[in-house]
Amino acid sequence: MPKVEANGINIYYEYMGDGEPLALIGGSLFGRQNFAMVWQGLAENFKLISYDQRGYGQSDRPLQAYDVELWADDLAALMERLDIPRAHVMGTSAGGMIALKFAAKYPEKCIGVVSDCAFAKCDEMRKIMFRTWRHMAQSWGCSPQFADHVLTQAVGADYLDGPNGPAIVEMVRTVVGLNSVDTVVQACLAMENMDLREDCKKIKNPTLVITAKKDMLTPMETGPTGAGASWVADNVPGCEIIVYEDIGHADLVECPELTIASTIDFLHRAREKVLG
Repeated sequence: MPKVEANGINIYYEYMGDGEPLALIGGSLFGRQNFAMVWQGLAENFKLISYDQRGYGQSDRPLQAYDVELWADDLAALMERLDIPRAHVMGTSAGGMIALKFAAKYPEKCIGVVSDCAFAKCDEMRKIMFRTWRHMAQSWGCSPQFADHVLTQAVGADYLDGPNGPAIVEMVRTVVGLNSVDTVVQACLAMENMDLREDCKKIKNPTLVITAKKDMLTPMETGPTGAGASWVADNVPGCEIIVYEDIGHADLVECPELTIASTIDFLHRAREKVLG
């Protein structure tokens, strides 16, 4: 199985497709499987670096405190081990937060940056949501009941009521069930404690924010103590934003074709800006 030692751990990765490298950063609880519905479309245009982050999937799961900077450092180390000096970066949900941190800390390693359904700082409501996830995981484990609760906040009601609803319930139960409780707790704490506002202002690479009006997990607009997706788009210099009107948090599930097309278009334009 393809693994390399990077930043003190063994990281599992796979390559998919051909073209310029595009590193895919999954969200909390989902690892690299978060991009399963868009792999094929993106791989037709890019060489995907599809990897499990520290704590997820087939990568090492050390018992330690996690944060977005540690995960960003892991990606930088992985790229060095794979002899990839520079890549596009796309992260979804918590992965979108890691993408912002990575772009701020390692601009020389980035081409274009896509932050999908992410934000820069929790407000009190989102802190309570993630704290509840922690307590539920510690009480119930990574059970179907816990997965169902996560799902109600991760996709829109219209999608769950539609023909794909039963399948997404089973898929999320399976993927969430692969996690350790320790990883769930650390992922939630990382989001609760995160503040990327100063990092966003430092980003110089072309950046695209993708968000949705019905996203309750990482919303466009937060309470006054937070910084939502709209704040990110307003504070990353030259940032572009795409707003979906009628979906929840999971555009990679609810409208994958639209996100594939938008990402390809943006990253091709980003390449021309950065590399000429």
